[in-house]
Amino acid sequence: MIFQIPQIIIFGTVHGAVISLLAIGLSLVYGVGGVMNLAHGAFYLLSGYIFYWVVVYASLGLFWGIVIVLISASIIGAASYLLCIKPLLKSPIGALMITFAIAFFAQALILVIVGIGSPLLMDPLIEGSITLFDVTFGAQNILIIILSVITVVLVSLFIGKTKLGKSIRAVAQDREAAMLMGINADRILMYVVMLSASLAGFAAILNVPRQYISPYVGWSILTESFAVVILGGMGSLSGSVVGSYILGYATSICNYVLDPSFAPLIPGIIIIIVLVVRPQGIFGKKEID
Repeated sequence: MIFQIPQIIIFGTVHGAVISLLAIGLSLVYGVGGVMNLAHGAFYLLSGYIFYWVVVYASLGLFWGIVIVLISASIIGAASYLLCIKPLLKSPIGALMITFAIAFFAQALILVIVGIGSPLLMDPLIEGSITLFDVTFGAQNILIIILSVITVVLVSLFIGKTKLGKSIRAVAQDREAAMLMGINADRILMYVVMLSASLAGFAAILNVPRQYISPYVGWSILTESFAVVILGGMGSLSGSVVGSYILGYATSICNYVLDPSFAPLIPGIIIIIVLVVRPQGIFGKKEID
């Protein structure tokens, strides 16, 4: 294991960087609206295919691929909220089930369009490789880490420093009080879902050129994000980031020390252990009855 520590650290950090983008979006939606958005993986799935089609099939280049994906993800997020989530906000089970339906529909739609065929691969965003501690890996991985960290910092600053961010925090803390102060809570939640979808789209932009995209990838992404949000504490952005890297390193240990076939079990194990031992997560507060 000692000789594999560099691989564990490098690839665990990359994995954690990708999941952190997805987890903070999922955590934001839950923290503000109390909705566990099961369509979050579908946002990643649709964004990944849109990015592939724009860059590879349409040959419009990376710039337009990034622009189109981020705009499309925001529109998909807004439409999902206005047409499906908003009418069921007063019914937590109904909101949960409608987001599951969105996820299932997105997968079925992709299957109708592309079929069951092989996963789609594309060239990395940047070519070349880097050797660090005798480990050679694609330069794309460094790009993922840098851009992920920058994005997480920017989202944190946006939430903490801007007027809209403060409104988001107000709605998250007390929806009724925020509305009495003149804040449109429904509009704020729509913005949060749009931001969450955009973060999922950005994660797809960074990760799809590194791995692949297939019609079923949305569920694995959702499971990992869900596990991280539970581990870090529901609604805690800092907890989601920390949890993402814990998951990333745990998965990396499975891949390089144990057996890669065990890696898909990690999110489920995390969910079960945390819910049984510490339901509020690492950074969450214990509820007072």
